[in-house]
Amino acid sequence: MSSNSTGCRIAVVGGGIAGLATAFRLREEMRAVDLPGELVVYEESDVCGGATRTERIDGFALDRGPNGWLSNEPLTARLVGELGLTGELVRSNDAACHRFIYTRGKLHELPASPGKFLLSGLLRPWEKLRVVGEFFTRRRPDDDDETIYDFGCRRLGRGFAETMLDPMVSGIFAGNVRELSLPATFPKMRSMELEYGGLFKALIAKKREQKRSGGEGGGPAGPSGVLTTLEGGVGRFTEVPAETLAEHIRNNHPVSGLTRDDGEFTLWFDGAKERFDAVVMAVPAHAAAGIVKGFAPEAADALGGIGFADTVVVCHVYDSDSLPVQPDGFGHLIPRRDGIRALGCLWTSCIFPDQVPGNELLLRTILGGAGDPGIMGLSDEELLAVVRDNTATTLGIHCPPLRTWIFRHRCGIAQYTLGHRERVAVADKLCDEVPGLAFVGASYRGVSLNRCIRDAYTVAPRVLGRFGVDVAPIPEGADTP
Repeated sequence: MSSNSTGCRIAVVGGGIAGLATAFRLREEMRAVDLPGELVVYEESDVCGGATRTERIDGFALDRGPNGWLSNEPLTARLVGELGLTGELVRSNDAACHRFIYTRGKLHELPASPGKFLLSGLLRPWEKLRVVGEFFTRRRPDDDDETIYDFGCRRLGRGFAETMLDPMVSGIFAGNVRELSLPATFPKMRSMELEYGGLFKALIAKKREQKRSGGEGGGPAGPSGVLTTLEGGVGRFTEVPAETLAEHIRNNHPVSGLTRDDGEFTLWFDGAKERFDAVVMAVPAHAAAGIVKGFAPEAADALGGIGFADTVVVCHVYDSDSLPVQPDGFGHLIPRRDGIRALGCLWTSCIFPDQVPGNELLLRTILGGAGDPGIMGLSDEELLAVVRDNTATTLGIHCPPLRTWIFRHRCGIAQYTLGHRERVAVADKLCDEVPGLAFVGASYRGVSLNRCIRDAYTVAPRVLGRFGVDVAPIPEGADTP
């Protein structure tokens, strides 16, 4: 590595997981090359972490948003080590490999093999035949945009699209399968079709490659991995970097605007301004659009075109000994066509038993999403009524919960609808034209924690490159949403 001798001022706008990870990487690289300068993180609220936070109450670890990450991203493992958290890693219980879909009045376990798929009751016989027919379906000759639903119907049939893809999309994006872009959300599916001619052909080819190499495979949506968290919940992943970067963080500092002149940036606040050499925008796209519109109206329009879905997470606890059933697995998702007002439910005490103090059953029901825009208008009592109805219908649990907690997320998850790649390309073009500017976070290239952390490792060296710092290239990682 090398650096010049001039100092620099770098701002990171946003103190969620992407902003904190980026700021941490910037600080580490600046220290490594002894680059003088100032690093400031601006967070509009009084606490960092965004949705990646955990409430710890009476022995319960209650994740407000995501509950972990897959272990297939080497950069996430690297950041865990750099933060000194390797000893706190917790892998999900073996029972978490059992995942379910509730449809047509019962829970169906997702089949783990082609043979089990043929025996499963998830799809009707003619729907299964249509799925098998994917092997003979012609490939699409181009990489043009297409909704996930259209892709699913074209290659696997309507039954598969509505029963399997719809709940999967709800579980990851809280999105509408008929609106989200396949190449933006699941690029691996599109590449499998383009490269191998279809999903089945790709899976067969990859199995052969894995046998030759001794590697581990994955499914159409991305590589395999084990769901992982930290002792005390996933919130530790933002608490620790926030503590490490405490001297650099300014809470309760919302940024209202960004301008640029003479090669420098000016961040505007309520009645104040500060100048910087580089700025990393780590806020959601709709907030970034409002900040950059003063000097980049075209990019602001593109960023403003990225939609968001409101979500609500309800944690509810039951006495296991008094229940007629004992859920054992990861949880269940629900296709929209079944008319139940819930996206799904995670069986948290089965996934991570240490997040529960005793013999209680801790569930996390997810509500809202693109298909239910009115969810934020419900009162707490109305939300709990929806949860009770869902739990009774899907799990047969009719008794009221012992305790409940509600976490509301307005504009909680970015929606990668048709045209998303083009909107992100406009923002990327602006960064190419304006050295020192970068956009990171779940609004752009993936909603997972892994993707946010990969953004941090990718962007930090590019920003520091403006000051003559050469950083080793970032290795390729997992292709996950």
